Amino acid sequence: MKIVVGIDGSAESTDALRFAAAEAGATGADLLAVTVWEVSTHAARYLSQEHVDDAMIPWMSEFIDEVLGAKGADVTKLAASGSAGGALLDAAADADQLVVGSRGLNRLQRTVLGSVSRQLASHTPCPLTVIPPADVDGGVNDAGVAASGPVVVGIDGSANSMTALQWAAQRAVRTDSLLRVTMAWRGESAGWRPAPEFSDVLPADQVLEAQAQEMLDEAIQAAALPDSLRLETLLHEGSPKHALDEAAQGASMLVLGTRGHGGFMGLLLGSVTSHTLDHLRCPTTVVPAA
Repeated sequence: MKIVVGIDGSAESTDALRFAAAEAGATGADLLAVTVWEVSTHAARYLSQEHVDDAMIPWMSEFIDEVLGAKGADVTKLAASGSAGGALLDAAADADQLVVGSRGLNRLQRTVLGSVSRQLASHTPCPLTVIPPADVDGGVNDAGVAASGPVVVGIDGSANSMTALQWAAQRAVRTDSLLRVTMAWRGESAGWRPAPEFSDVLPADQVLEAQAQEMLDEAIQAAALPDSLRLETLLHEGSPKHALDEAAQGASMLVLGTRGHGGFMGLLLGSVTSHTLDHLRCPTTVVPAA
C-alpha cells in the first residue's frame, strides 16, 4: 500500500502529515510526502530537479522530523515544481490514498492553496482525504487520530456512491467504528410526485419516503457488508447537504463519492461534495468511481 500526503508548512498540512503517518502505521503502507514549488509552467521548464531538491528537501526533512519525530525517518520525500494540484495527482497515480489539508499557504510564493483540494476531488485517482482546519473541533489530534465517532457515508443509489459505501465499510471495520449510512429524499414541496398508480393510496411524501427507504435497504443488501460491521442507517427528508451536515455530527470521518445521481432522488453528489469540502466538520474522504 502507498499513501501520499501533501505538505507546505501550514497548520493544516501539519495535521494532514500526522493523519497520513497514523494511517500508514495502522495499515503498513509506505508514506510519500510531497511538496511543490509553485511556479509558472514557463519557469518550471528552466528548473532542474536538482535545483528543486536543493531548495526543498532540506526544509522537508526539517519539517517532517519536527512533526513526526523519529517516525519521520520512514517517510519518503518528493519535491516537485509547477502546479500543486498536478504534482499531487501525478504522485498519487499509483497510490491507495491521498491526504491533504483543507487549505494551506505555499511557503515560497505565499499562494493560498485552498482551491487545490477541490481540484484534487474532481480528478483524484484514489480516495482523497481532506483534513479540516486546525481550529475545527472534529479535526485530528497531535497523534494524527480523528475524534472517536462513527464513519459516515452518504449514498444515493449510484454506482459511485456504492463504491464509497464499500470503502467506508472497510474503514469502519478496521477502526472498529460504527458505520452510519445516510440518504436524503425530497418531499412534494421540492417538486417531486409519486407514480400515478400510487397517488390515490398514500400522500405523496409517504410514497417518496417509502421509495427512499426501499432504495436504502437495497443498497445495503447489495453491498454485502461484513457481518462484524456495526451499522446504522439514517433517512433524511430534505437537502442532501443538510443530511450530511446532520449525519456528520461527531463523526470520525465522512465519506462521499465524487459524483452520483440517484434517479428519482435527484441527488447530485458533485455539488454536494463541493459544499462539504467548503464546510468540513471532520476528516472527509472523496472516493472516485471504480
